[in-house]
Amino acid sequence: MHKKSAPLEAPYVIVQFPHCDARILHAPGECEYCDNRPEWQALRFAWGIAFTGYEPDEKELPCPADYARGDTHKLWRGNVARPKEITQDDSISISSRTQQFQNI
Repeated sequence: MHKKSAPLEAPYVIVQFPHCDARILHAPGECEYCDNRPEWQALRFAWGIAFTGYEPDEKELPCPADYARGDTHKLWRGNVARPKEITQDDSISISSRTQQFQNI
């Protein structure tokens, strides 16, 4: 049974999605834009929907963007994952951790 009337108005308006295609959501740590929406990443994981670029396992649904467009969504730069840029502080931290591992 389905409702026959529409809601009067949307309870919340999403002003900006991480990418041009609203169906794209990259896994945590892959894209600085998507990492700004950890609640969406958590929901996608909880709902059993594969992240963009991942093959769904037997219990997951495919990523909506991958399902609808295949790899063609990657042709538009605004939809491609943007990794976090490494800052000077990050590189010092990585360098010190590398030295720690080499000393073991």
